[in-house]
Amino acid sequence: MATFQGLESGSITPIDEQLILGSLNPLVIHTSSLFGKAKGVYVKRSNSLSVDDHAKGEHMMAMTVILANNGGRPKDSLRFFGVHRITDPESHIAVIGGTGKFQGANGYATVKNVTVSIRNLLLITVYLS
Repeated sequence: MATFQGLESGSITPIDEQLILGSLNPLVIHTSSLFGKAKGVYVKRSNSLSVDDHAKGEHMMAMTVILANNGGRPKDSLRFFGVHRITDPESHIAVIGGTGKFQGANGYATVKNVTVSIRNLLLITVYLS
């Protein structure tokens, strides 16, 4: 069991982003269709860690992706949890459930940092079993 004294301080960044379908072509991103919304948290470790720990760039992600149906209303969702290693070319996070047609979903997702024009994006590819 953890105690309050044993917990590390750090920064928590909320995730509240619209998801789009499209290619990584900068011209297509601006015209892509709305796919859904991602909500959750991104937790960074405390600055009191050693330089070696920061070089690893490990950040915890907990996120729900709410997928829209053709009318744009929420219909189905997937939940994710894992560690995003920003210095690695690719990280793997777990799919830990969902709603609607994804009820009880499990699998994993790959997370890649990509830059399109001047925008830094996360490219997430989902693999369900």
